[in-house]
Order: sequence, then structure tokens, then C-alpha cells
Amino acid sequence: MAATAFLIAPTTPPDYFRIISPTLSLPTDPQISTPVGLLACQRDPLLRAIETSVVTAYVSRPPPPQPTAGKKAKKAVLAPELPNEPLLHVLLHDTVIFPEGGGQPTDTGLIETTADGSAWEVVQAKRHGGHAVHYVKVPNGIDADTALLAFQPGAKVTVSLGEKGYERRYDHMSMHTSQHLLSALLETRLDLPTLSWSLTGYPNPCYVEVPRGMTQEEISSIQAEANRLVFEGRKVHVEVEELDSPQEQARPVQKLESGRSVGKGLPEDYTGGVKRVVVIDGVDRNP
Repeated sequence: MAATAFLIAPTTPPDYFRIISPTLSLPTDPQISTPVGLLACQRDPLLRAIETSVVTAYVSRPPPPQPTAGKKAKKAVLAPELPNEPLLHVLLHDTVIFPEGGGQPTDTGLIETTADGSAWEVVQAKRHGGHAVHYVKVPNGIDADTALLAFQPGAKVTVSLGEKGYERRYDHMSMHTSQHLLSALLETRLDLPTLSWSLTGYPNPCYVEVPRGMTQEEISSIQAEANRLVFEGRKVHVEVEELDSPQEQARPVQKLESGRSVGKGLPEDYTGGVKRVVVIDGVDRNP
């Protein structure tokens, strides 16, 4: 008799996202943008679509080309190359599209305007002053200023990842959590701190830079330990608080059961007012 396997769709645990500051809450006014750190895509990373509304939007025109001398400028690997044409910069009340930052590349997706059912491609999202701005492509044959009329403040929209966008997101978040796990094990088991790391855009591989080369035995040992923790199903959750809150200032430096110290610095490109700490149970605790 042939065996049958049923794959259960992944779900986000109800206690995955934890606001630990008593004064911090999600904005309920639809004309206020949810700050990075509290976005729907960060509260539930498996969420594919939400209904929301436009806060503001404007046309962004590409700068004139600059003459280059010598070597060609190196292209960024985190984000897709932007088209050399006007884009709409759209700020929503909330979003499932993650804006590039903290080492993780941008999501891509779609915004569907409820009034006419039109679908608009989001080619990139970035943080502007702690808020997620969607870079929306203007369809061929439509003037950018005319396209902007679809995104008047208060307009109802559905923002989604789509199949390709979700595949990209799932790869990014899996690799990002894997890097947290790998860096924690390298530091606690082999005293090899992570000097730098890069999570390039899907489907490119990512890398971690350490101070020296590793032997095959060390690689096999770390790989086996990482796999063991994954197969154990170590829980992952996120704690969110206000930056420089009294709780954060009073909290002493902790050590996990792995021996790794807590209290790593925030990413240099982070400008929001909310601090997120990703916790891998008993292994790592990292902003």
C-alpha cells in the first residue's frame, strides 16, 4: 500500500508578534501611515493581501542621466532595477509589501484600486522617514499625472504580493532567519563573529563573512547543529517596542542558553521610531 503525505500550509502563530511597550499601539486612523516595524507584513509574514487606503501619493520623475568616467557604477543587488520613467510614490495606511531595509531586499507586488479594479505593479518599496513607500509603475500609454488620480488620499485599495511576490518574500524571510541562526552558532560554537552578510534579491544566493576560513569539520558541525535546531522546531517570535523606551534603557544585557549576548545594534539604515527584536528560542535575540 502506497503511503500518502499531507502537507499542512504554514501559519503564523498567534503569539509571533508581541508589542511589549505599554504605550505603543497600531494606528487606527486610515489617514495615518503605519510605521515600519508595525506593518502587516511584519505582524504576519505569511499574509499575502490586505484591504487598506491611500494616505498620500505623488509623481517621482527620474533624475537626468549623469556622465560617468572610469569604472561603471556597481548595481545594487537588493532591489530590482527601476525603470527610467516616472513612477508613483504611494504611501498606504498599511501594507503586506516589505520595504527594503535591515539587510532584507524589497518585496514586489500589486495594488488594486477598488473604484475601478485596476491593478498597478509595485516594482519596489523603500523606507522614507520610517514609513513604507511603494514605487508604482505607470502603465504604458497613461500619463503619470493622470495615473496619480487613482491614488487620491482616502482611496480604497487592495495591496497584495501575488504569486511571484510571495515566492520572493518566502525566500527572503527564510534566508534572513537562517542567517540569524547561522551567525549565532558561528559566534557561540566557534567564536567567529559575523563581519558582514548579504541577502541578495531572490533567487540569488546570500553569504556570511567571518574572520577566517573554516575547516570541513567545522562546517559539517555547524550545519548539523543548525539542522538539529530547525528539526526541533525552535520557535521564532518578534518583540516590538518604542526606541529608547524606559523598558529598553533599564533592561540589562542578557545571555541566552546558547551563550550569546543580547543587545546587538540596530541596522545602520533604520530610521523608524519602533524597535523590533527577532528571537529564536534559546539561540538568538537580534534587532
